[in-house]
Amino acid sequence: MPTNSYGIAHPEYLHIVSGDSLLHGCDQEWYKLSWRKRAGCGPVAATNLLLYAAKKYGLQALPYKNGTVAEAADAMNDVFPFVRPTMAGLNTVKLFVNGVRKLARHYGLRFSCYSHLNIHTNALARPDIGAVGAFIAGGLQNDAPVAFLNLHAGDVAEVDSWHWVTIVGMREDTDTGAIAVRFYDYTKSLELDLGKWLATTRMGGGFVYLGAPMPCAG
Repeated sequence: MPTNSYGIAHPEYLHIVSGDSLLHGCDQEWYKLSWRKRAGCGPVAATNLLLYAAKKYGLQALPYKNGTVAEAADAMNDVFPFVRPTMAGLNTVKLFVNGVRKLARHYGLRFSCYSHLNIHTNALARPDIGAVGAFIAGGLQNDAPVAFLNLHAGDVAEVDSWHWVTIVGMREDTDTGAIAVRFYDYTKSLELDLGKWLATTRMGGGFVYLGAPMPCAG
């Protein structure tokens, strides 16, 4: 079966060692406040993207570490007030992007782009699987993890509805066009059928990744 495979160059940048366990990305359960535990998936995905950027680019201005659970939780708590959920959660890509932009400005940074793709509630208005796969592959080829907003899981069992996760890899069957994405969620590395999600989600969602950082002007 011929395939095209894509992935971030250093998945270990998002790994956390806890005792004998290797954890994949941050976990909203590490928040201490109950509201943050319930609504914190968007800030967690943003933390993952920022942790990766901080290590990839050696960003001294961004004081985030994830060598331990405690360090990762500190980063999550710093991100939360900027990438702040509403009472309905962080339920749009726009809210995510605006929050990360505010955080970056706070640390004297900006990102060259906030590439995003919205998946409409109306199935007829959505991009096809090829376009969605091309967007995700574009992020991964630029060595950027991709935040994925899933408002409704449809027939996909591997991910919760009304939830953000972090895509770190993608595999495309070049014969059939089928696409599987690998993502980190609740410290686990999981995989889902992107075409099934796109065809069966009732509410859509979206995707976003960060471009290269640069200092703010002035």
